[in-house]
Amino acid sequence: MAHTINICTAVKSRHHASNMKHTNWDDLRLLLLIVQEGALRSAARKAGLSPATLSRRLDDLEGALGQKVVERFQGGCVPTAFGADIIAWAGQMGEIALEIERTRDRQDAHAASGIVRINTDEWLSYFLTTRFARFHDHYPNVEVEIVTSHRPYSLAQREADIAIRPFRPEQLDLVTRRLGTLSFGLYCSREVAARHADALARRDWASLPFVGFDEPRAEFQSDRWLRALPGEPAPWMRCSYGLGILDGVAHGAGLGVLATFLATDQQNLVAAIPHIPELDQDIWLSMHSGLRTSARIRAVVDFMGEVFSEYRQGGG
Repeated sequence: MAHTINICTAVKSRHHASNMKHTNWDDLRLLLLIVQEGALRSAARKAGLSPATLSRRLDDLEGALGQKVVERFQGGCVPTAFGADIIAWAGQMGEIALEIERTRDRQDAHAASGIVRINTDEWLSYFLTTRFARFHDHYPNVEVEIVTSHRPYSLAQREADIAIRPFRPEQLDLVTRRLGTLSFGLYCSREVAARHADALARRDWASLPFVGFDEPRAEFQSDRWLRALPGEPAPWMRCSYGLGILDGVAHGAGLGVLATFLATDQQNLVAAIPHIPELDQDIWLSMHSGLRTSARIRAVVDFMGEVFSEYRQGGG
């Protein structure tokens, strides 16, 4: 969770009059990053900002301080003598800010208690349950219920506290947050990959065994994609739920469309097609606006943000 810290600095004008101006800690943090990287462009990339935005933030900082803190050259930038002093103080402030956040987190962990009910679909349920173990280490007084369903539960009627879904809800009284993108690929077991190596190399889909959804779910996007492959392959094994497809594929029943994070979790899987871009799904977290200040809800929301951030950084 981002926090803004304003630091009051005394800056002498040319007329030697002292003016009190506020310096945003985030701008000082960006200054530290610029000095570490040695160039605006690489610092901007690391901060997730455009070079123009980072340059403007640096201008704002220098305006607040009343002096230049870095000299900018075509090949990079170096701190001025004044900037070096500011950087030394900013480094100490960074350590203090981290300790403040650690203290807050310890207090939050103690204060957060109760049940948090999360409603999601099957793939995301698997994703969460396999990654939630360390949450309990930090928040031992919070109980988590993960309820899986194709039908979204009503947050307004408090059927669930939080929803994680591959679409953005339209209700006006909900707080929403995009967590990332869930990707899919075509997978088989190592045994199937070895047994059908020639057909896989030729992408002779019609001669390969497939696992998919049953008839009531034949219009799911993944099954429509399968039927559109050359040769129009049809699954010989059909399941009413996604994890059934995972079990079938992992145990050698054939090829199937699976979420790509399973390739990391299931060591026996081999990618026939590592990424199917047209099946990508944006994942949205939503909750009722009245719950945004709840310590237990905030703990779960922040944790899920971290988990999906790790997933994105891992190439998911």
